[in-house]
Amino acid sequence: MTARGVVYAVEPALDASEFRAVLVDSGLGSIRPIDDLPRLHAMLSAAQLVVTARLDEPGRPLVGAAHTITDFAWCAYLSDLAVVRAAQGLGIGKGLLDAARTWGPAWH
Repeated sequence: MTARGVVYAVEPALDASEFRAVLVDSGLGSIRPIDDLPRLHAMLSAAQLVVTARLDEPGRPLVGAAHTITDFAWCAYLSDLAVVRAAQGLGIGKGLLDAARTWGPAWH
């Protein structure tokens, strides 16, 4: 897998099942409530900013997600930054952070 062909987007309605899959594959599953989909859904619903990284190919597989709580003025708490193992080390995490910095204020 290469970092080329990755599309970053704000996805406030990210499906909890997709988020769960990224958490599990990234290695964060051991410290997140992955067996409680309603809770994962609540986490995403309460976040002010959810940024995703998807491959630009059929089916647009999710390869990363950033889940952020922010005041859109000064403070932001990045609760989750998850990238699937096959894509780790390719700059996708940095791309998610850059997208959150860029789009955060614009979505207020």
